[in-house]
Amino acid sequence: MKKNKISVIGLSGLSFFIKTNKFANVGETVLASDYHIEYGGKGFNQAVAAKRCNPNLMVSFLTCFGDDEIKDEALKILNKENIDTFSIIKKGYKSGSAAIEIDKDGNNKVTCYPGASIQLTKEDVRSFEKEIKESKYLLLQLESSDESLVEAINLASKYDTKVILNPAPAKKLDQDILNKVYLLTPNENEYDLLFGKNELKNNVIKTIGKDGIIANIDGELFNVKPNQKKVINTTGAGDTFNGILASMLSVGCDIKKSIRYAVAGSSLSVTKEFVIDSIPYHDEIIKEEREL
Repeated sequence: MKKNKISVIGLSGLSFFIKTNKFANVGETVLASDYHIEYGGKGFNQAVAAKRCNPNLMVSFLTCFGDDEIKDEALKILNKENIDTFSIIKKGYKSGSAAIEIDKDGNNKVTCYPGASIQLTKEDVRSFEKEIKESKYLLLQLESSDESLVEAINLASKYDTKVILNPAPAKKLDQDILNKVYLLTPNENEYDLLFGKNELKNNVIKTIGKDGIIANIDGELFNVKPNQKKVINTTGAGDTFNGILASMLSVGCDIKKSIRYAVAGSSLSVTKEFVIDSIPYHDEIIKEEREL
């Protein structure tokens, strides 16, 4: 029986942010104005966004760590956010990490080291089977291993759990995988890699930065634009969008309204520094959606 629950599988790790006026060219050294360290990862951020959006929603999160201090600190945060975390520890591997450059306009460049996350096996995913079975939605990205992705999607298909796939970091995917996905949520670069510069495929929500999203839902094309706000930092905006989208769908909101909430929440997230502190809460999201 489906519960008021979603499942997320993805990376948890350490994020190192560095702020600079401009990105360095090849061979160039630029000075930073500040730096910041926090815990995150696409799956981590999306699980937090989903829970903050609807505190009464059960959020189960399967993630993978190395046997290091990153694990201990990340788990403290997930516990504080009341996320039901299933952690897999891989001996001899480092936990994931990311280096994030932010320029004066809030744009970002991200280099991700998946670390232990890429060692997630299909057997690890099977240990999470009960959570997938009970969930209405399964939210996935591409920061874990290919075999874990395939196994998770197959289990979701077995139990009629709808899959939302955020295909990031960008890479090619087999059509067999795409056929089992309920909603695909690429940005512009990820969409072009998957499908080329072709018309928008069905059941795809393409995020297009400051212009919000363009979606094709059951053959209907539509665009949702955010309110214009001063951009401080765009890092994590896509994760916020995906977490809120899955959360709202899981509590019975229709897809168009869920997309509006997700756009509202992600537009709020870019007005604050870094990621975890920028992910909005339920009341903020509701208020912002009303003003779209």
